[in-house]
Amino acid sequence: MENVKLITLKERMEELGLSFMAAGFDSFLEEQARNENTLLDRIYDLVEAELIPRKERAGKTRLKISAIPQYKTLEAFDLSWLKGGLTQEKFNELSTLSFVERKENVFFLGPSGVGKTHLMSALGCKACISGYSAYYISCHDLVESLIKAKEQNRLSRKLKWFAKPNILLVDEVGYEPLNAEETHVLFQLINVRYETGSMIMTSNKTFGRWTEFMNNDEAVATASLDRLLHHCHIVSLQADSYRMKDRMKVGAVGFD
Repeated sequence: MENVKLITLKERMEELGLSFMAAGFDSFLEEQARNENTLLDRIYDLVEAELIPRKERAGKTRLKISAIPQYKTLEAFDLSWLKGGLTQEKFNELSTLSFVERKENVFFLGPSGVGKTHLMSALGCKACISGYSAYYISCHDLVESLIKAKEQNRLSRKLKWFAKPNILLVDEVGYEPLNAEETHVLFQLINVRYETGSMIMTSNKTFGRWTEFMNNDEAVATASLDRLLHHCHIVSLQADSYRMKDRMKVGAVGFD
């Protein structure tokens, strides 16, 4: 009779969508038989058996949807390599992802190779695992996508789509100058996300050069920066090439 009840109970779990709970139920019962947990503790452990792997699976799904090109972690970033621009205190603050809850932006500035994309990707990956939605795209591909949507009379729908993620990761902002139409659609995106969700951007352009980047349109450049920087963590990285640091350490590349 006990075996019948056990089989039936596991079938009920499956029917309710509690597949992880059902799969681990036998081992759960064996574990509980070896301890003296209270009924509340046992119920708690049983629910955790379903919740933890379900969260892990959801996190993996969010990571896949995010289009972040490589899985990066904050722990793998060598903060000691930097010569300035990011303190341990600021690094720890960003690591908490509290800026996401407050819908604040993060701007990583600096020359090529100092770790801007690593930091952005690592924050995006951690956000996905922590229950937030994120989406990665280069500035070039973003603008191209918006222009294509505009040509198909669905720009409004596309802007709403880019407004959905908790964090929008925009890489390589300013690497290529924009024309008038591209400048306009990028501003529209910035305006749509203003105070509705976080953006993390990387750029090799100082803010003083944004007019040049945005088709020499000072009014639009100023309006864009006004929205981006209103609630923003600005991190100006100073370092030699982060990509070359390990090779330099073993002497494969000189410092001259």
